[in-house]
Amino acid sequence: MLETSKDVLFIILAFSILWLTVFISFILYYIVRIFRTAGKIINKTENTISKIDDLVDFLKNKIGKSTSHLILLAELVKQGMSLIQNKKDRDKNSPAGGKKSKK
Repeated sequence: MLETSKDVLFIILAFSILWLTVFISFILYYIVRIFRTAGKIINKTENTISKIDDLVDFLKNKIGKSTSHLILLAELVKQGMSLIQNKKDRDKNSPAGGKKSKK
């Protein structure tokens, strides 16, 4: 079987190529796993960003709608305060001095 040194060289080369193939396959397997994991992370990140974007749009719409209600409420409070102030001014300027007479 091993008649010359050339036969030994071929066996060693075949064994080395076998181990090189196993090593390259091992490395490729882990590279594929790394890319798969990175792809999953990217998908989760995209989903999270999409959800955050939807939430921001929702809040923006709610705030936009509520500001019109707040403006109306502020105007109502302003008018109410001016009515109270006018009543106080009328009571101060009345002949009784703002006090109701006792009977």
